[in-house]
Amino acid sequence: MFGLKKKKKADDIEAASDTIKPRSPLGDISKMLNASGRIPLPTLEKLVKLYQKTKFRVFMEQPVLVGSSIQSGSLNLRKRASKEEMNRTVVFELDEAEDNSSTSETLKHAIYPLVKGEYASGPVNSFTVGRVDGNDMIMPDYAISKQHSILEIKRGVYSIMDCGSTNGTMVNGKRLDNKPVNLQDGDIVGFARYEFTFLHPDSLYDMLAGQ
Repeated sequence: MFGLKKKKKADDIEAASDTIKPRSPLGDISKMLNASGRIPLPTLEKLVKLYQKTKFRVFMEQPVLVGSSIQSGSLNLRKRASKEEMNRTVVFELDEAEDNSSTSETLKHAIYPLVKGEYASGPVNSFTVGRVDGNDMIMPDYAISKQHSILEIKRGVYSIMDCGSTNGTMVNGKRLDNKPVNLQDGDIVGFARYEFTFLHPDSLYDMLAGQ
């Protein structure tokens, strides 16, 4: 019996290790996120100029998704009369052109830390992506499903899974099925027509510092 209690305590400590974080001298990042889960790019650029990478890493807590490009194509905007139809996700049709992505200055400013907002609900180690309120990362675009994807953080491993979205979730150009896929630093993650780069805090620091 004592052995079982000891093992349970050890398991509890290991499970909690994903949620316990050192106090950052730069403040609480969860209080700096806007309603969509973004953190302002100028804020991060200022921190990079003022502080070393070690302090920046503690402040960020988790990796981020940084907007990189938008796939060119069209939305199937057929006439939707009822309120129910207006709330449905729109099918995105990718262009057949070989070079079908474009950079967007606006999207480059879209930086979403994989951190729960100050008043967020749901499991601490789950991070949801979707079109409507209640998600941790909100993308108000009809190509994005109401709950599009979910990222999970477990023992330092970051995985992503599609939630049966209309336009799919991609990792490095490959559309996901209903199984989670582990993410690596620098992976390209796509939600419908939007592409993001998955970056650990150190890589984000280097990017912002122009290294």
